[in-house]
Amino acid sequence: MKILTRTKFGNPILRQRTQPVFLKTANKSRFQKLIQQMFYTMKRAGGVGLASPQINKPLQMFVVEIKKSKIRPEVKPLKKTIVVNPKITSYSKKLANDWEGCLSLPAIRGLVPRYTDIIVEFYNQLGKKQIMKLSGFQARVFQHEIDHLNGILIK
Repeated sequence: MKILTRTKFGNPILRQRTQPVFLKTANKSRFQKLIQQMFYTMKRAGGVGLASPQINKPLQMFVVEIKKSKIRPEVKPLKKTIVVNPKITSYSKKLANDWEGCLSLPAIRGLVPRYTDIIVEFYNQLGKKQIMKLSGFQARVFQHEIDHLNGILIK
Protein backbone atom coordinates (compact mmCIF):
# COMPACT_ATOMS: atom_id res chain seq x y z
CA MET A 1 0.00 0.00 0.00
CA LYS A 2 1.25 3.46 -0.87
CA ILE A 3 1.82 6.06 1.86
CA LEU A 4 0.38 9.35 0.63
CA THR A 5 2.45 12.53 0.88
CA ARG A 6 1.12 14.66 3.73
CA THR A 7 0.84 18.41 3.36
CA LYS A 8 2.60 20.42 6.01
CA PHE A 9 2.09 23.84 7.55
CA GLY A 10 2.63 26.51 4.90
CA ASN A 11 0.84 24.65 2.12
CA PRO A 12 -2.05 26.92 1.04
CA ILE A 13 -4.51 24.02 0.73
CA LEU A 14 -4.56 23.78 4.52
CA ARG A 15 -6.14 27.26 4.68
CA GLN A 16 -8.79 26.65 2.00
CA ARG A 17 -12.36 25.44 2.36
CA THR A 18 -12.90 22.08 0.73
CA GLN A 19 -15.45 21.07 -1.90
CA PRO A 20 -18.27 18.58 -1.29
CA VAL A 21 -17.78 15.04 -2.51
CA PHE A 22 -20.30 14.04 -5.18
CA LEU A 23 -21.93 11.01 -3.61
CA LYS A 24 -22.32 9.24 -6.97
CA THR A 25 -18.54 8.95 -7.11
CA ALA A 26 -18.29 7.54 -3.59
CA ASN A 27 -18.62 3.92 -4.77
CA LYS A 28 -16.02 4.27 -7.52
CA SER A 29 -12.93 2.12 -7.09
CA ARG A 30 -10.59 5.13 -7.24
CA PHE A 31 -12.43 6.76 -4.31
CA GLN A 32 -12.37 3.50 -2.33
CA LYS A 33 -8.63 3.15 -3.00
CA LEU A 34 -8.07 6.72 -1.76
CA ILE A 35 -9.89 5.83 1.47
CA GLN A 36 -7.68 2.79 2.05
CA GLN A 37 -4.54 4.82 1.33
CA MET A 38 -5.70 7.51 3.77
CA PHE A 39 -6.16 4.93 6.55
CA TYR A 40 -2.75 3.43 5.79
CA THR A 41 -1.07 6.85 5.73
CA MET A 42 -2.79 7.90 8.99
CA LYS A 43 -1.78 4.70 10.76
CA ARG A 44 1.84 4.90 9.57
CA ALA A 45 2.01 8.51 10.82
CA GLY A 46 0.59 7.55 14.23
CA GLY A 47 -2.58 9.61 13.86
CA VAL A 48 -6.22 9.02 14.75
CA GLY A 49 -7.67 11.16 11.95
CA LEU A 50 -6.63 12.37 8.52
CA ALA A 51 -8.50 14.93 6.44
CA SER A 52 -8.21 15.11 2.66
CA PRO A 53 -6.50 18.56 2.61
CA GLN A 54 -3.69 16.91 4.57
CA ILE A 55 -2.97 14.80 1.48
CA ASN A 56 -3.46 17.71 -0.93
CA LYS A 57 -7.05 16.86 -1.90
CA PRO A 58 -9.60 19.67 -1.40
CA LEU A 59 -12.52 17.33 -0.62
CA GLN A 60 -14.95 17.31 2.30
CA MET A 61 -13.86 14.00 3.70
CA PHE A 62 -11.72 12.47 6.40
CA VAL A 63 -10.97 9.12 7.96
CA VAL A 64 -10.77 8.36 11.65
CA GLU A 65 -9.95 5.38 13.85
CA ILE A 66 -9.53 5.69 17.60
CA LYS A 67 -7.94 3.04 19.78
CA LYS A 68 -7.00 3.07 23.44
CA SER A 69 -3.34 3.87 23.93
CA LYS A 70 -0.79 4.37 26.68
CA ILE A 71 -1.24 8.13 26.25
CA ARG A 72 -5.04 7.95 26.31
CA PRO A 73 -6.15 4.72 28.05
CA GLU A 74 -9.52 6.25 28.94
CA VAL A 75 -10.74 6.95 25.41
CA LYS A 76 -13.74 5.28 23.93
CA PRO A 77 -12.54 3.45 20.80
CA LEU A 78 -14.06 4.16 17.39
CA LYS A 79 -13.76 1.68 14.55
CA LYS A 80 -12.55 2.81 11.14
CA THR A 81 -14.95 5.51 10.00
CA ILE A 82 -15.10 7.31 6.67
CA VAL A 83 -16.70 10.74 6.95
CA VAL A 84 -17.94 12.45 3.79
CA ASN A 85 -19.57 15.92 3.64
CA PRO A 86 -19.90 16.27 7.43
CA LYS A 87 -21.99 18.85 9.24
CA ILE A 88 -22.13 19.35 12.99
CA THR A 89 -25.82 19.82 13.80
CA SER A 90 -25.60 20.22 17.58
CA TYR A 91 -22.99 21.35 20.09
CA SER A 92 -23.01 21.08 23.87
CA LYS A 93 -22.67 24.29 25.84
CA LYS A 94 -19.70 22.86 27.71
CA LEU A 95 -16.16 23.33 26.42
CA ALA A 96 -13.07 21.45 27.54
CA ASN A 97 -9.41 22.28 26.94
CA ASP A 98 -7.02 19.54 25.91
CA TRP A 99 -3.74 19.17 24.06
CA GLU A 100 -3.98 18.41 20.35
CA GLY A 101 -1.46 17.43 17.75
CA CYS A 102 -1.79 17.52 14.00
CA LEU A 103 -0.18 15.44 11.27
CA SER A 104 0.37 18.66 9.29
CA LEU A 105 2.18 20.30 12.21
CA PRO A 106 4.62 17.59 13.32
CA ALA A 107 6.01 17.89 16.85
CA ILE A 108 3.72 20.81 17.72
CA ARG A 109 0.94 20.58 20.31
CA GLY A 110 -1.64 23.17 21.21
CA LEU A 111 -4.10 23.54 24.08
CA VAL A 112 -7.44 23.76 22.26
CA PRO A 113 -10.95 24.32 23.62
CA ARG A 114 -13.55 22.01 22.04
CA TYR A 115 -17.20 21.23 22.66
CA THR A 116 -17.48 18.14 24.83
CA ASP A 117 -20.47 16.69 22.95
CA ILE A 118 -21.62 17.03 19.36
CA ILE A 119 -24.05 15.48 16.91
CA VAL A 120 -22.67 15.16 13.39
CA GLU A 121 -24.37 14.19 10.14
CA PHE A 122 -22.31 12.80 7.28
CA TYR A 123 -22.23 10.18 4.57
CA ASN A 124 -20.22 6.98 4.66
CA GLN A 125 -18.11 5.53 1.84
CA LEU A 126 -21.24 4.05 0.25
CA GLY A 127 -23.08 7.38 0.21
CA LYS A 128 -25.43 6.42 3.08
CA LYS A 129 -26.37 9.14 5.55
CA GLN A 130 -25.08 8.67 9.10
CA ILE A 131 -25.85 10.50 12.33
CA MET A 132 -23.50 10.12 15.29
CA LYS A 133 -23.59 11.47 18.81
CA LEU A 134 -20.02 11.91 19.97
CA SER A 135 -18.48 12.94 23.26
CA GLY A 136 -15.06 13.37 24.79
CA PHE A 137 -12.07 12.50 22.63
CA GLN A 138 -14.23 11.26 19.74
CA ALA A 139 -16.00 14.64 19.57
CA ARG A 140 -12.63 16.41 19.76
CA VAL A 141 -11.19 14.42 16.84
CA PHE A 142 -14.24 15.05 14.64
CA GLN A 143 -14.13 18.80 15.38
CA HIS A 144 -10.39 18.89 14.59
CA GLU A 145 -10.87 17.11 11.24
CA ILE A 146 -13.90 19.23 10.31
CA ASP A 147 -11.78 22.32 11.03
CA HIS A 148 -9.35 21.03 8.38
CA LEU A 149 -12.22 20.86 5.88
CA ASN A 150 -12.94 24.52 6.62
CA GLY A 151 -9.34 25.68 6.21
CA ILE A 152 -8.65 25.96 9.95
CA LEU A 153 -5.52 24.61 11.61
CA ILE A 154 -5.22 24.25 15.39
CA LYS A 155 -7.24 27.11 16.88
